[in-house]
Amino acid sequence: MIDWKSLFTDLNVPYWDNGKNCSPGRINIQCPFCSDHSNHGSFGITKGDYQCWRCKGGHPVKAVSLAAHIPMDTARQLIQKYSKGFNPFLQAEQTHKSSVKSITLPGEPLKDCHRRYLSEVRKFDPEELEFYHGILGTTDVGYWQGIDFRYRVIIPIYDVWGNLCTFQGRDYTQQQELRYKCCPVDKAVVHHKHLLYGAELARNKDRIVVVEGVFDQWRMGPGSVATFGTSLTREQVNLISMWKEVIFLFDPEPEAQEHAREYARDISACGCSVEVCAAEFGYDAKGNPRDPGDLTPDEARGVMKELGMV
Repeated sequence: MIDWKSLFTDLNVPYWDNGKNCSPGRINIQCPFCSDHSNHGSFGITKGDYQCWRCKGGHPVKAVSLAAHIPMDTARQLIQKYSKGFNPFLQAEQTHKSSVKSITLPGEPLKDCHRRYLSEVRKFDPEELEFYHGILGTTDVGYWQGIDFRYRVIIPIYDVWGNLCTFQGRDYTQQQELRYKCCPVDKAVVHHKHLLYGAELARNKDRIVVVEGVFDQWRMGPGSVATFGTSLTREQVNLISMWKEVIFLFDPEPEAQEHAREYARDISACGCSVEVCAAEFGYDAKGNPRDPGDLTPDEARGVMKELGMV
C-alpha cells in the first residue's frame, strides 16, 4: 500500500478521499496533466497507479512531480518511501498473475545434442547456463500438457523475486518452423511479456542494461535484462523503472533503435537516468549485422566494461 495522504500532506498538495468523483481505495487530487487542472485525478492506494477520468492520466511519478513541483527522481524516491510492504514499481507484475499457481517445466538435464548446439553453434557454456538459469532440454519425448515442445532447449522465466512463472522452448535443430515456442498464457503463472528475463539476478543493482532477447541476456550477463522483443508492455516499462540508471542495448537495426528511443522517453519520465546505446558490432560471415547475442564472451565483457557494468 502507498500512504498517499501522508505524502501529499508533507508536500502541501491538496487531496481528498470522499465526496463527488471519489472511489473507494483511491486518493484524489487536481490532475496536473489537464490544462484546467480538473478534479479528476486519483491515485490507487493498493496498486500505486494514477488515473484521470478526463485526460487518462500518466505515470504516477510524473503526476507527483508535476503536482508538487519537484524533480521526478525526488518524486520517485518519495513514492518508495511512503510505500508499505511492496515496491510500487513492481506491483503491475503482481496484478497480471493468472489462476495458475505453479507450473512444472518440460524437459530433463541437457544431453549432448543440446550441449553441442549451445557450445558449438551459439558459443555459450552450457554448464554456466544450467547453473545460472536452470535450462533443460527435450528430445523426441517433449510433449507438455498435450503441447509439442520436442527438440528444444527449455528456458525457465522467473519474476524479479525468483519465482518460476513461465518458460520458452528454443529449437536447437534449426529445422522447426517456430524457433521460439512459449508456454501458453492460460497455462503460465505470469505472461512472459509482463516480465523481464534475468531480473531475478539483477534486482539489487542500481544500473541495468536492457537487451532484446534471451540469448542477448545470456551473453551480456547478470547486469542485463531481456524484454522478449523490441515492443515493451506497460508492465515491463514499470519494472525497468525500478532501476535508477538504464541503458538500452537493442540490436543496431533502425527499427529497434527507434523503439529503444521511444521507451527511453517513457522510462525517463519515471525519474530514471536513461541512455540509448546505438552500438554496432560488425557483421557475421553471411554479412548480417551482429547483435549482442553474437558477441564473443571477451567482446561482451568489453562492452559491459565500457557501459560501466564491470
